[in-house]
Amino acid sequence: MPRDYLALARAYEADVLGGRLDVCKWVRLACTRNARDRARAEAGDPAFPYRFDPEAGRRVCLAVEQLPHTKGHKAKVVGRDEEGRARWATIELEPWQCWFVMTLFGWVGLDGLRRFRIAFLLVPRKNAKSTLAAALVAYMLTSDGESGPECYSAATSRDQAKVVAEIAWEMAKRSPDFREYFGVRLGAKTTRSLEVPATAGKFSPLSADAHTLDALNVSFAVIDELHAHKTRAVWDVIDTATGARLQPLLLVTSTAGVDIGGICYDRTQYLQKVLEGVIPDDTVFGLYYTIDEDDNWRDERTWRKTNPNYGVSVQPADMRRKAREAEHSPSSVNNFQTKHLNVWVRAAAAWMDMPKWIALGDSALRLEDFREAPCWIGVDLAEVRDIAALVAVIKPAPDRYVLFGRFYLPASAVELSPVAQYSGWVRDEFLIETDGNQADYLRIEEDIMAWCDLLNVQEIDFDRALAAQMAQSLKRRLEPRMGRDEVDRFVITVPQTVETMHPAMQTTERLVLSGQLVHDGNPAMTWMMSNVVVVRNQKDEIYPRKAGGKDSPYKIDGAMAFFTALARASQGSESAPADDPTLVTA
Repeated sequence: MPRDYLALARAYEADVLGGRLDVCKWVRLACTRNARDRARAEAGDPAFPYRFDPEAGRRVCLAVEQLPHTKGHKAKVVGRDEEGRARWATIELEPWQCWFVMTLFGWVGLDGLRRFRIAFLLVPRKNAKSTLAAALVAYMLTSDGESGPECYSAATSRDQAKVVAEIAWEMAKRSPDFREYFGVRLGAKTTRSLEVPATAGKFSPLSADAHTLDALNVSFAVIDELHAHKTRAVWDVIDTATGARLQPLLLVTSTAGVDIGGICYDRTQYLQKVLEGVIPDDTVFGLYYTIDEDDNWRDERTWRKTNPNYGVSVQPADMRRKAREAEHSPSSVNNFQTKHLNVWVRAAAAWMDMPKWIALGDSALRLEDFREAPCWIGVDLAEVRDIAALVAVIKPAPDRYVLFGRFYLPASAVELSPVAQYSGWVRDEFLIETDGNQADYLRIEEDIMAWCDLLNVQEIDFDRALAAQMAQSLKRRLEPRMGRDEVDRFVITVPQTVETMHPAMQTTERLVLSGQLVHDGNPAMTWMMSNVVVVRNQKDEIYPRKAGGKDSPYKIDGAMAFFTALARASQGSESAPADDPTLVTA
């Protein structure tokens, strides 16, 4: 007797919205959005062209529950059929999974086609996301009604793509009735592919070698562990390969990662904006289980909150053991939070407390509101691949700082970089794309002059590298306003030594932890701050380096411009000496 999947889904939603189930902000927002959409549909809102079809969702839930477990303690033989073949224990969806499937497949347009085209299932490890994805592969291959369905699992490597493919293949292998009813053929164990000759349907795993994927005609694809994708190439190829289908579906299954410049963090942010109502997109759906800002990662209540399968496929004893290890090994804390609590955390050696930094962002800040406050402009120039950075450090009160950033990158670097978010930052004006393949120094110089006209600038503080020409040009332009001696004290280079960087970074830590620094919320600056790691000398003084080493794509130019200006703004000229002015006037 089939279970009442709709009742299970509605009960889960009611428990979330009624506060009886402790979940994070993003799960509550997903449930709130669904309840609101249902109310709009029931009221006949003419601006809402969708309806909820419970039967469409039930069909998928029922199909999933006919399939067997393939791994773990639930994957066991429970009997034999009349032909003596093993009967394996089948999947039983948890309430949150019922809600996910019912919501994803139950919403249709007034034309009957599926509403959602992109879905995210973002949960910590061991919450059965790959098992559910594999079961959905089986449904989409055989029962979605698509002509010649093409289904894929895609990942950074063929081995990773096979994680979902192996489960789907093994489900089919252990389900002879399923194969016989739908005419499913098993591919070789090495390929883990499936095909349905009667409908010209096929399923196979794909690696991240995106240039080989251009001939795809995707009806359904699972992109597994998107956090591990170093570029957005696979995402773009799969997403654009759905154009010929009437109701394609792209399912992203992933845990959090460490690269907030990557495609997974970019898409996670997009989902968050959709759930918050900032971006109206009725075709995107997702469940994102993580912690809230004030949660204690050591608390078992937090583990239960972030792991919807806690006590089912996530074993409490295993979590306790890993948490104990993390408490006694600082290098393991980030890994525990990332993999088991689904928290985006920079590399293990990351310096900045990124959740605190992000919380200090305020996109409503406006430069013109700080005309009278003293300001220091930090400048870190670049030539080809690095970001050229201007950072205004404004001091509206003796121990309060406001940061604004402006960042530049040549068009060729935007196009060729593996950093997936560059194009989005350019579109949203967080990053300024300049023509050609060289830094546009004239544009940068004009922007510095505009800031000098707008703000109460005390100094323009250059990193010595690449500074001479622009510094000299700025001095010529500013000398008529302030005189030769004053301009020499106004346009300076600041030594990028440990004597400068250590106190500037210590001050940054203090300001962030105390909330005495606010910034304009530019995500490019946030990314660059997340890329800062430190080296220490024998005196335990710290100096900034970028994560991944000298040739890594993880830029820190904005952070360096900030430290340069903050060294002058916070410590004064006497304790943060400039280089000899002749270095930039000769």
